[in-house]
Amino acid sequence: MRVLTTRPTHQSGDWCAQLSAAGATVDTIPMLAIEPVEAGPAHQRIKDQILDFDQVEHAIFVSRNAVRLAFDWLDSYWPQLPVGPSYYAIGAATARDLEQHGVSCSSAGGGMDSESLLALPSLQQVDGQRVLVFRGAGGRTLIGDTLRERGARVDYCELYHRTLPTTATAQLADYRHRPDAITVHSGETLDNLAHCIRASGREALYQVALVCPSARVAGHARELGFTDATAAANAGDRAMLGALEAIFSR
Repeated sequence: MRVLTTRPTHQSGDWCAQLSAAGATVDTIPMLAIEPVEAGPAHQRIKDQILDFDQVEHAIFVSRNAVRLAFDWLDSYWPQLPVGPSYYAIGAATARDLEQHGVSCSSAGGGMDSESLLALPSLQQVDGQRVLVFRGAGGRTLIGDTLRERGARVDYCELYHRTLPTTATAQLADYRHRPDAITVHSGETLDNLAHCIRASGREALYQVALVCPSARVAGHARELGFTDATAAANAGDRAMLGALEAIFSR
């Protein structure tokens, strides 16, 4: 089977290798790029938040990109991490990346989303406690909104911007295959894919089987016009591959 993948270039290697090992022909057109914040007031804000990291009770990392870029900062200003924060990860891969930095963290196991993280017992009684959420600019506000309702003082450390690669539309226009499936790993990737489909005139791709990382993203895909959107159990490679295998078994 032919699978079109859309992950950022620096994150696609392992996923493409797993697909190839499973026997798929893999095509890649990145529909998301990660650009670190490197200047201006937003850069200074990150620095201030990192310098105050020892005042944080709960540090939440929403992605592997957040771990990578946060520890570029933390390694510069905290050669020895402060003992105060408890660490949390959304997703098993994000948790593994934290552990590679010598950090013990809590995660929601198979539930790789904000809702599952917010169900953890250690995040129920947070009245007056300070929470720092490491993420990209923008995105869902569920974590912050919910923890503020529980009385926490929540701040976002926004380390990067998610953008549409400048060549994505042209690459899709030049893409001459009709894949058996397309995989997207986030809602923003999905939005970018839909934009590029329209801009490139490749509307037939709306009828291709689409594998999404959650029921929420799959529902959004149907709203955008995708006719065969399947939700994996989570965004992990094993779950996404299982959803693909279920599609192919049809």
